[in-house]
Amino acid sequence: MNIGITKKAIRPVLTAAAFFWVMQFAAIPALAQNVQVSVNNVLNYGSGSELRDLGMTEADKEYFENFSDVRILADNVILGFRLEYSQPAEYGPDFSGFRRKFIGYQRDGLDIRIGDLYALHNRGLSLNLFEDRVIRYDTSLEGARAEYETDFFRVKALAGTINYLEHLTFEDPGEPREEIYRVRSAALELKPDRRIRFGGAYTYAEGELPFFGEVDTVKTFLPEAFVSVRLPFARIHAGYNFRRMDLNSVADSTTGGGFYGTISHTGGGYGITLEYKNYSYDIVDPFARRGDPLRNTRMSPFQSPPIAHKEHSYSLMTRDPHLVNFNDEVGFFLEGFYSPARRYNINASVAMASLHHAWVTRPEEGFGFFKERKGPVWFPSLVDERDPYWEVYTDFEYLFPDFTSYVKVAYNHRNRLFYNAFNPDFNEKIRANTFVLDVQYALTSQWSVKVISEHRFVHESILQDDSDFYDQMLSLQIARSPNFSFGGRFESTTYEFDTSGEKRWYTVEASYRIGRSHTVMASYGRERGGFVCTNGVCRFVNAFDGFRFSLMSSF
Repeated sequence: MNIGITKKAIRPVLTAAAFFWVMQFAAIPALAQNVQVSVNNVLNYGSGSELRDLGMTEADKEYFENFSDVRILADNVILGFRLEYSQPAEYGPDFSGFRRKFIGYQRDGLDIRIGDLYALHNRGLSLNLFEDRVIRYDTSLEGARAEYETDFFRVKALAGTINYLEHLTFEDPGEPREEIYRVRSAALELKPDRRIRFGGAYTYAEGELPFFGEVDTVKTFLPEAFVSVRLPFARIHAGYNFRRMDLNSVADSTTGGGFYGTISHTGGGYGITLEYKNYSYDIVDPFARRGDPLRNTRMSPFQSPPIAHKEHSYSLMTRDPHLVNFNDEVGFFLEGFYSPARRYNINASVAMASLHHAWVTRPEEGFGFFKERKGPVWFPSLVDERDPYWEVYTDFEYLFPDFTSYVKVAYNHRNRLFYNAFNPDFNEKIRANTFVLDVQYALTSQWSVKVISEHRFVHESILQDDSDFYDQMLSLQIARSPNFSFGGRFESTTYEFDTSGEKRWYTVEASYRIGRSHTVMASYGRERGGFVCTNGVCRFVNAFDGFRFSLMSSF
């Protein structure tokens, strides 16, 4: 396996380096003229092999990416752009050139931006435009946005075009799925008192979506209202939106909506938060369209409501995550913390979600599935026919007197069921218990050691075949603050059907900080792969065997 930098990669490396250093020295005279220049550069390189198509195909993998984000600030004007070179990209289509170009103006509560931009209304029920390069998800809008805020109100409006590339189709044969949306949106927030805020938003979009080799035109209408109240004993927030879609390929319009609410209370050394979600943007039966995650009637990609469950940071807790069904899901998330003393912290949470209805067959009434009410539709259920999911999490942390060293123990239980409406005897059930021991100890004021030991016990029932297996991961990191760290990870499983065909994975990694501006990171080994999620948007990372290198620079 070749892990060296090929000749193909040498030219872009030199180009990126030259651009970075030119910008750095160009900033010196600019600062003298009251102009501030900042540059953040990320260079990624990898060489090895990866398993694709759920482990069916092994292929050589080499990628080179360089992202240079530049910001120029002169008084109240900001100019920004990104110079990107992804040839080839680690995940997604290749690209070379400038993107994320924008110019903005800020003064006395007024904020105007023209070019590529992101935006968020309320909690994202109607509009949440963001980018996450790890999962290669991007809903940026090319257009204009204006916002004005005072002590009593805030108003904003935007208009432009979203060229959305479906990140789940990047590895499919042919071109990735592309959806085009022309969006117009406005939001108003009133603040009559420091304890209350309320308002609304309206989003309208005209889209062009693929439909069996042709183009399906769609019009989307999204009105929304929300209120936030701060009481002496709690903070309360609630938002509701309604969605109507008119599609060229469907005779009638489709309608749906979403509700999200949260209430939180904090006191001396404790706090508790309750979240509730009720999303019904596209409720369909399991036979007709639910099996198509990219159907044109699904929740629009420029929406991204709260997920109302915990996204874990420990590796084994991210295995088999709950994938939020924004089109048809009701659930809640209850989380609390308690600190009986300065050096003790206890956290706990419970989450539960399910479909709104059960879908059953009735041979006496004809072919197809019929919606059946089993339990209240406004509350999640543990009935098999409603695809129930629930999990609990808790951890206890003890801080040593230096407040740098600590010991944390954590536990997670997750229970999921996928109901097979065609044959209920062939449901898929997964029950997992995960235990974590996380220890960090400061040897001196500069040297520290961090060890994480994770253990996962899984019971899986698929096609009436029960199996039990065990996953283990051990991570070790030795660091000399603030410049150097070295460590590795080892993972093993007794699972017989892992898509990689392996049972052991190892990785060694190191990072070194050069001055105040540059950090070099490198790793080598075999990575198991798995899901990576951000706010409920997930992608599957293929198993990888090889070398990775990153250089992050900023000034």
